[in-house]
Amino acid sequence: MHSQSLNGAWQFRQMGSTEWLPAIVPGGAHTDLMTAGQIPDPFVADHELDVQWVANADWTYRRTFQVSQELLAHEVVELVCDGLDTLVEVRLNGALVGAAENAFRQYRWEVKGLLHLGENELVLEFASPTRFCAARNQERMLNMANDALPGVPYLRKAPCHFGWDWGPKLPAVGIWRDIRLEGSHVARLEGVHIRQRHENGSVFLDIRLQAAVWRSANLGARLSLTDPDGRVILTRVPLADGQGKVLIPIDKPQLCWPNGYGPQPLYHVEVMLLE
Repeated sequence: MHSQSLNGAWQFRQMGSTEWLPAIVPGGAHTDLMTAGQIPDPFVADHELDVQWVANADWTYRRTFQVSQELLAHEVVELVCDGLDTLVEVRLNGALVGAAENAFRQYRWEVKGLLHLGENELVLEFASPTRFCAARNQERMLNMANDALPGVPYLRKAPCHFGWDWGPKLPAVGIWRDIRLEGSHVARLEGVHIRQRHENGSVFLDIRLQAAVWRSANLGARLSLTDPDGRVILTRVPLADGQGKVLIPIDKPQLCWPNGYGPQPLYHVEVMLLE
């Protein structure tokens, strides 16, 4: 897999403005505005009241980046957004890639057909979360946290951003987690689910694997389990239709105790797809 980070230096502006300001990703409109000297620190004095307009506005973020032939040589190239906050349309080289409305999840879009060798432009247009919530709340009023802005339950976004009896009203807007391009051949490991079964002093690890498969192949996975003493158990897991499972017994397991009740030994699991 080839990964190209799109974090770092971006530009942003209030929608309708012609002035682009520097931005840092991951981040958000409030911190970028503070860095640019456009707003005061909202946690000082009563400046929280002076910056309420930020969440009521729409914001555009953009950046250009270079794409290599190495990345374009992969069968699938995805734009991966680990955290978008919250209502946003994503455009790559002028084409709509997709839209997001949930700050708690990762978004993936296949974008190889939209990328060019050399310079490319990515634009994210964020709509106001407070205007969205207020409009939905007028249609049907819902109860919410004490001293919060209206309509909080209508948006998959951290409720405390809208205020609480203990916190300020500062709904964040922006790219709050990593953003990147990922190129893959044949398949990509999509999920590793590990459950424990404790029986008579032993532990059995029930491990389920899920892969996104781009084309037919004799896929498997190599699973490496390293215990706290450095001993390694290697297991080959066959995959059928992108799914596989294995049950690994652990004799004399070293248990993880709550703080103050004992040690916290850790077992390390590493999974690699094999063709």
